[in-house]
Amino acid sequence: MTTLPSFAGRVREWPVVSFPLLLLSRFFRLELLERSFGLAAQAFVALLPLVIAVVSVFVDDSGALIAGQLSDRYGLDQVARRAIESLFTATTDVVTISWLALAMSFLSAFSLSRRLARTYAAIFEVPPLPRRQTWHGLVWIALQVSLLIVASTMRDIYRSQGGVIEVLAVIGLVATWLFVDWFGVRLLVPAVANRLIIASAIVCGIGRLGVTVWAAIYMPTAMSDQAAQYGPIGVTFTIFTYLLVNVVVYLAGPLLVTSWLTWRAERSAGRQLTLDT
Repeated sequence: MTTLPSFAGRVREWPVVSFPLLLLSRFFRLELLERSFGLAAQAFVALLPLVIAVVSVFVDDSGALIAGQLSDRYGLDQVARRAIESLFTATTDVVTISWLALAMSFLSAFSLSRRLARTYAAIFEVPPLPRRQTWHGLVWIALQVSLLIVASTMRDIYRSQGGVIEVLAVIGLVATWLFVDWFGVRLLVPAVANRLIIASAIVCGIGRLGVTVWAAIYMPTAMSDQAAQYGPIGVTFTIFTYLLVNVVVYLAGPLLVTSWLTWRAERSAGRQLTLDT
């Protein structure tokens, strides 16, 4: 007697439904929401101070420069501009303390690279980064700081220039994103096949473009409203939200690629089992 397949079985065989279900299942099983919050918080206290420190090597008032670039990029009003300036600028009375904060930021950035490496390893289902390769985390830090500076420079170029130079700057920015996404994952999870990393980098690149459009709409209004209500603290809320969305995109690329391959393998195995029986 032939038994009809259960409703759950029929749903799982429906491609439009089964892949999203697998994706959501892996997302929550790997606790990626909790990991994203932790990574975003650590990035906020680690990478931003390092960027300010690196820029200060070439510019006297690096905090004011970064605050001005953020204000110009999102077209903020005066209230938000003043809040950002007070957040990124400091008086000379705290210079000695800032060196200690910089050292702590560097250690936090190194810890961030280790945590991200473990998260990637969990998503790709490979062994974590070996201890003898922990220096990869230092290279990853330098890569991310360089990306923030280079990306900001390219944005300034295509905003101030026109024609061919603007197009070349946009292409260079996208190419930089793809390279950093590929090389960053290559550093933190060297055990993963290169084709998976390339596919993840492409998905992340598409996600970055989406985040850019979203940020252009969200950031000006949110930053102005938060600055009006809470001052500089409100600005940190908005920046943290921006970092959180970016972290989710970084993790979504590998998650989508590996989940798709898992889903394809399960469907192929299911079809083969059906044919055999």
